[in-house]
Formats: sequence, C-alpha cells, structure tokens
Amino acid sequence: MIRPPYAGNRRILLIDDNPAIHQDFRKILGTGQDSQAMLAAAEAALFGDAPPVQHVFELDSAHQGQEALAMLTRALAQGRPYAMAFIDMRMPPGWDGVETVERLWQADPQLQVALCTAYSDYSWEEMAERLDLSDRLLILKKPFDAIEIRQLASALTVKWQMTQDAAMKMSALEQAVEERTKELSDANIIVRNSPTILYRLRGEPAFPLMYISHNITKFGHDAARLVASPNWAQELVHPDDLQMLDAAMGRVLEKSAQGASIEFRLLTGAGTYRWVENRYVPVRNGEGRLIEIEGIILDITERKLAEEKIALLARTDGLTGLANRATFIERLSQAFAAAERGAPAFAIFYLDLDHFKEVNDTLGHPVGDLLLQEVAARIQDCTRESDVVARLGGDEFAILQLHMGEPANAGALAKNIQTTLARPYSLNGNEVRISASIGICPYAPGSAGADAMLTQADLALYRSKEEGRNQYHFHSEELDQQVLERVTLANDLKRAIDQDELELYYQPQVELSSGRILGMEALVRWNHPARGLLAADVFIHIAERTGSIVALGHWVLEQACRQMRQWRDAGMAPPLIAINLSLAQIKSGQELVRDVSVTIAKWGLAPADLEFDVTEATLAQTKWTRNDVLPQLRELGVKIAIDDFGAEYSSFDYLKTYRVNHLKIAQSFINSASEDPDSATTIRAIINFARELGIGIIAGGVETHEQRALLISAGSTNQAQGFYFSKAVDSTCASELLRQGRILVRADEEELALAPNPPQGRA
Repeated sequence: MIRPPYAGNRRILLIDDNPAIHQDFRKILGTGQDSQAMLAAAEAALFGDAPPVQHVFELDSAHQGQEALAMLTRALAQGRPYAMAFIDMRMPPGWDGVETVERLWQADPQLQVALCTAYSDYSWEEMAERLDLSDRLLILKKPFDAIEIRQLASALTVKWQMTQDAAMKMSALEQAVEERTKELSDANIIVRNSPTILYRLRGEPAFPLMYISHNITKFGHDAARLVASPNWAQELVHPDDLQMLDAAMGRVLEKSAQGASIEFRLLTGAGTYRWVENRYVPVRNGEGRLIEIEGIILDITERKLAEEKIALLARTDGLTGLANRATFIERLSQAFAAAERGAPAFAIFYLDLDHFKEVNDTLGHPVGDLLLQEVAARIQDCTRESDVVARLGGDEFAILQLHMGEPANAGALAKNIQTTLARPYSLNGNEVRISASIGICPYAPGSAGADAMLTQADLALYRSKEEGRNQYHFHSEELDQQVLERVTLANDLKRAIDQDELELYYQPQVELSSGRILGMEALVRWNHPARGLLAADVFIHIAERTGSIVALGHWVLEQACRQMRQWRDAGMAPPLIAINLSLAQIKSGQELVRDVSVTIAKWGLAPADLEFDVTEATLAQTKWTRNDVLPQLRELGVKIAIDDFGAEYSSFDYLKTYRVNHLKIAQSFINSASEDPDSATTIRAIINFARELGIGIIAGGVETHEQRALLISAGSTNQAQGFYFSKAVDSTCASELLRQGRILVRADEEELALAPNPPQGRA
C-alpha cells in the first residue's frame, strides 16, 4: 500500500550507542536560525534557487537497533514515518549496523539510510550479499564533517519526499488507467491515451515508418503525416542526436542483434524538445530475414531533470576532480542495465600505480598528490568524453570504457594508458617515473552482474601485479590470448602492405549454360610470414575495426586495375573485374570516388570494366544515412552488384531506387535449394523479379551439379561462381583459365577437376 505524501518530511532517526554522538548531531541539525540559514543555502545550491522553505529537522534518538525498530514501527502506525536514519556500524551488545538496516528495511523499505562507520566487520562483498547497495544506502565515514552531515540529511529527506510524490503520481496514474480501461472497450482508444508511443518500421532500407500511435499528437505531431513522410527521423529527432540514432539502427541491422535502447531528444511541433528513451527490436522470419522493426518511445524528461539535480551533490574526488567510487558504481550499474537491454558492450578497467608508496616515502605526500593529479589528467587524455574515469581511493583508479566494440579495443586502450603513464613527470623540481598495472573485465551476454564484473577486474589486476607489474590482463587467460592474437595480427596488418605480403586471388564468374568466363572477382589474401596464407575472412574485420580497411581497399583497387590492364594487353581480359567494397570505404565519401576515378585513368581502363560488390546490410546503412557515394560511382560508369542478396530483408522494393547491375543470390539459398522447396521457390522469385527490373543474376557458392541444374531449370541464363567451376586462384592460374575462355564441366561431375586448389575462402 502506498502512503500519502508528507510535505517537507524532515523526521530523522539517529541510532548510536554513544550519547555524545546524539548531542553532536543535534548541534549540527539543530533548529537555530544559523542552522536554518545554512540549510536553506545548501538546499538552494542543490535543488535550485526557488523561494526557500524554512524546514526544521525533527530528530529522534535510539541507542540500540531493537529500540529503533520499536520507534520506527510506532511512527508508521501513527502515520508519521521517518524519512531517513543515521545508523552506527557498531552498537554492542545489541544488533550491529548491518542487522539494524535489515530489520528496519523489513518494516519500512522506503527508509533512506546513512551507515556511519570508521571501519567495518564486513567486507564490501559481504555487505552486498546482505544489503541492497542501492541509492537507499550511503556510507558515511568517520570522523564526520558537519556540512557533509547537513547535506546528507537534506538530500536524503528530500529524496524520500520525491519518492513518495512519484509513487503517489504513479498510483494516481494507475488508478486513472484502470478506470479508463473499464470504461473503454476500444483498444485503439487506450493506445491513444497511453503515455507510451508505439511504432513500427518496415524492414527495408530506408526503414519507412509503417505505423505510429496517435498519442504522438501530445508532442505536436500528426501521426498520418509522419507515416507519409520519407524523412520522419529528421522530423522527430534532434539534429545533434541523429548520428547516435544511425549507429543504433546499424546495430539492429546485425543478424545477431536482439534489440537496442537509446536516449535522445525528441523534437516537438512547437520546436522544443523532450528527452525520450527509445527501445526497439528487429522482427525476423524463420529464415532470419528482417520483416519489421517494432519499438516504443517513453518520455523521460522528468527523470532527466531529477538526475541533473541529484548530480549537483558532491560526486567527485576532491584531489583529482575525477568521479568518486559512488559515482563509478552508479554509472557501472547503469551501463550494465543498458547493455542487458541491447546497448553496446562496455569494459571495466581496474588500475593501480606500481610502487606508488615509494614516491610518498621518498618525496613526500605533496609530491604524491601532484603525481595522482597528473596521472588522472593523462588517463582522461587517453579516454573519450563518453567514458567514465574515477579515483577509487589512494592510487587506485577505475575506467568505464563505453561502446567498447570488442575486447581487443579494451586491450588497445590499456596499452595506450600504460605507455602514456610511463612518460616521466616533472613535479616540484623532481623527475618521477611510474608504471601501472591494469585488470580488465569486458561485458558479455550472460555476465553475472555489475558487482561481479568489478570483482573480476580486481582479480585481473591482481594477476598483473603477480606476474611482474606494468602490464594488463583480462579476467580470463583465454581472453588474454585472444586479445593478444588480435592485437598482434592488427599490428602485422599495418605493415603487410608496405612489406608486399598481400596478394590478389581471382574467382571466375561464368555463364551457366556455356561455361564462358564473364568476369573475375578479386579476393585479397595475406602471405603472413608466420601463419602462412590467410583468407580475407581472417583479417578483413580486423582491418575494418582498426581503420586500415581504407588503405587495404585502395591497394586492392590498384592491384585489380593493374591486373586487368595486363590481361587486356595480353588479349585475354574478362568483360569485368569485381571488387568487394566495405562500408568504411563508402563512408570515406568523395575520397573513394576520386580514388576510383584516378586509378581507372591511371591504368587506361573504362569505368564499366569494374564492378563493386556491396552487401545488403551495407546498402541498407548507406540508404538510411543518405550516403550518395554509390549513385556517384554509377554516374562515373562503374557497375554495382549486391552481394548475398535475399538473406537480410524480406522486401526488395528498395532496389527500384538503386541502378544496380547484378544481384548475387545468397549462398544459403543455393545450398538448401536442392532439398528445400521454399528456397528453390525463392530463387525463382528473385530471378523473375530481377528480370523484370533488367538486373542480371549471379548465383554465388555453386558447388554441385544439382545446384547448377536447378539454376538452369529456373529459367536463368545468367552467371554463377563457386567451387563447382573453380576455387579462387592466383593470377597465374587465373590467366590460364582466361586463355581457355570457358570452364567446361561434365554433367556427372560435382566439381571441376581442372581447377587449382588454393586456400578456400571468399572476401
């Protein structure tokens, strides 16, 4: 049952076995004019400069936990609950502070608590198991500071009142909804009056708005007009938040995505904005193709305002200006909850300075404090503005790396921090050198919880110190090894181009009916000095995440055009050469367009000699972000093909807006077509659909005679590629295939016997 609100409830229960403490608290929280003036000034600073109300604290005393429980129970029965309690940790011979908190919360879960202690019989982990270490409980360290006690008393009693008011408002809202539901039989009317806005997007680029609930009118928008608008996102989202929305949509496009949650500012019809939380999930069919995106929008403006007021409390470390432990724990809990709802993964760093005590002992505490301040500044220089850097105490720091991406990025940040902190410091005329040990725990689906992750990061820090200091470790040796291999491979890849370790392989594209070679797809391989020949799927994603994909793409373009020139001079050139294009290259904008134009001219080729392959997911993101690079390339005269077509989206209407030359049917359809009638039907539908639009078909991943026969029976006179005709081969073998001009296969063969046998893999 929810209690009615009590305006200005300042009732405080002090529980301590020492009578002197009671006297001190009464002096600090007394009712004199000076105390009232100081309290009013503190409240104005914390909660705004509205006309101050002269509240007076009502302080009751209990000397043992049992006595306190009796007083609290009596106060509840009288309808005069306590807003907060200051509780001493040690009160022999009765209950200690932890048991007292447990008993009081059983009677009144709303009670705000400040636990007063100079030391504790319990570890932090033990307290976490017994108590809910939420915002209802704050730790107050002895010796006490009078201003700190007044601020805590003011903040926690006001927080109690705000909680009661919010509960009453929610109760009133629930009652109103219940009464309204009984009166209305039409579910649509209920939706219209709900504070939650519902919407659906069609699962195709550029994700047109199919439906938005009528209560969007509360924000000054017309639902029908938004559904008809091709620019609905620009009309609803603050311009500064559009990039964040684009990134979230990109995450939803990934096949493994379960959903996403972001906060942004929603523009109203009046030109103002409200803070909203947007939660949405992709809806896919049984084959994994995207059908729709369903979402809800919740107005969180009042919550944001309350958070801003609470943030005015002292939440930073006094020496370094960084976040303190309480702030870090709070932000960590928020990041964990957001990740559980589909937000990007994060990583926790636990950092400790090696041999810091020696600096204090030899140069003194003032120099030690200067060193801590400089270390804090350098760590902040290494991190992004969105990350959280905190000083936990002493020489211990913590970092919350948001939007981690993958564990290798956490490892790169740790290495950068260690390198930065290792540079010498000049402090009061002294040159000081220091190193740092770091423990890392990245979030992964199924992580036990925020507290457990912090413990794992602490254990990883212990490993770093045990194994020699000045290093970083993850919380598991397996993850250590994976990150080490990834980072090593990324560093090797940066040198691979300069050291001439890359090579292009070529896979022929043939006419199904005749076997005539109609094109060659260029596929990059890496002759790694230690690991041998690597297919692209081993290192392309690393190149994309480290930013070297643009340089790699330029190298592929240059080498493919050079090879095409050599084949043309030898009189054996195929009609075109196909090159895979990454999203990062497309995002480079005019740089890519200029690169293609210059390279074509350099090797004396025609634009139509090149065909760029882009995946459906890449095409979707370029359309959603209104990237115009592909249309510019088409204007230049090069050809465009959509790779893995049909695997991502259930609707192909967006193809009408793109002048693509070929569709490459997804290999998953080809593999299952001989046994699954639905897949065979889908292939025929794609072929007929492409024929109506004048688009060519390339069947990818053809490996058997049955697959080739099925494609021919579907009425296709188009192209195919795959191991049935030839694996990807080096330039020498590709030249030999081009001299022959066609690849002949016998009806009883599953694979082409004459095809060379290089490493498999396509990309």
